[in-house]
Amino acid sequence: MIDRAQLKQELLEELVAHSPAAAMRGLRRWPGGPLSLVHLHVLTVLDIDGPLPMRVLAESLDVSQASATGIVDRMEQRGLVTRQRDGEDRRVVKVALTDAGRAMVNSLAADRREKLTLVIDELTDEELAGFLLGARAMRRGRERLHAHLAAEHGDRT
Repeated sequence: MIDRAQLKQELLEELVAHSPAAAMRGLRRWPGGPLSLVHLHVLTVLDIDGPLPMRVLAESLDVSQASATGIVDRMEQRGLVTRQRDGEDRRVVKVALTDAGRAMVNSLAADRREKLTLVIDELTDEELAGFLLGARAMRRGRERLHAHLAAEHGDRT
């Protein structure tokens, strides 16, 4: 008989085995210069949500508007983001990705895909088939969990 608790524990150990420190080392050696987690967060938020008012970006980062301004200043100096006045309310400053910022997001995704390809290439055909089955199951589980949480919180997204 399958010991579900033991299987879950072993799977969790495998999933958390990757070290966040390794990811941070990769960000520090990024070709366009070191990239902090905060900068990565800003790039990701702007990639998903598009241009945002500084206040909304600060809330998303869980920092003060003054801190968000400093973060955006540094990213603007690197050419990753730009500030734009809102067309309807000139008092509102929106932060948007520049072409260089979008290229950075695309580069991060391409780099991740390239590294995953190298790992996948090391798998046997049987491991590859099993991993695909497991990855699809994880996606379905994640989708069910998100749907459950959205229903719990009354979200429709």
